[in-house]
Amino acid sequence: MGQTGTLDKAATAAGRLILEALGEEYPARSLSRLSDSPRAVRLLRELFTVAVRRSFVGRDPRDVTRYVRDLLEYRSLPSGGELAREAEALIRAAIGEPELAHGLADLRRFELICHVVGDLARPPGIPAADLLALIDQAEQRVARFDRPRNRVVGRRAT
Repeated sequence: MGQTGTLDKAATAAGRLILEALGEEYPARSLSRLSDSPRAVRLLRELFTVAVRRSFVGRDPRDVTRYVRDLLEYRSLPSGGELAREAEALIRAAIGEPELAHGLADLRRFELICHVVGDLARPPGIPAADLLALIDQAEQRVARFDRPRNRVVGRRAT
C-alpha cells in the first residue's frame, strides 16, 4: 500500500503505529501486535467505528453479510458459522445495533477489528489521503473522550 510517506502525517504516535502496520505485508497480523499499546488499541477501535460507519450506514444489512463473507474468504478463514456471525454482529453494532455484539469476548472483538481495519490495505487499498482522513477522524473521536492534557487533535503541520 505504500504508506511510508504518510507516517509522519498522523497526529499521534498511535496513529503512526497504525499507519505503519497497515503498510506491512500482513496488516491484520501487524495490527494485532499493537495489543500492548492501550492508545493504539483505543485508536484502532475508533478507526474501526469510523471506517464501518462510512462504509455501511444507510446500506442494506445484506451488504454487511456479503462483506464479511468476502473478507473471511480473502483471509482464508471459514466464511460461515460462528466467526462470520461474530464479525457481522460487531460491524452491525458499530452502525447502530450494539446489542448484537453483547457478550462478544474482548479478544475476539480485537481480532475481528484487526481483520476489518487491516482490510483497508487490501489491494488496491484506499488512497493515502482517505486513510489519513479516517485516522484523523478516529484521533478526533479519541481526543473527545480523553483528558484535556493528553489531547492532540488533527494532523500536525509538516
